[in-house]
Amino acid sequence: MNTITAKELRDNLDRVVKRVGRGESIRVTYRSKSAFILQPDDSLDNNLAKPGSRAAMTEYISQVRAINKIPRRSKLNPNKSIKENYHDMLRDDLKYKSNYES
Repeated sequence: MNTITAKELRDNLDRVVKRVGRGESIRVTYRSKSAFILQPDDSLDNNLAKPGSRAAMTEYISQVRAINKIPRRSKLNPNKSIKENYHDMLRDDLKYKSNYES
């Protein structure tokens, strides 16, 4: 297990995160005392495609397509004006509820 100081961690956070992501455990010291250990998360699925790879992009595109297939309905009433829809929206918002109570 490699050891680095808290200052090295602060100065090189992106490199340290990549090292831990590749499976390396790193002990971090603060004022010459061991503070904590950075280690990879074993609960993550190691079969995930590398970010930026063709497989990762294909997976992302399939997820976006699945989301876009979900039908969505507008909460706005098409028979009302923009102003009426706006005030209806404010009336339903708890933050503005006291302004609209009669």
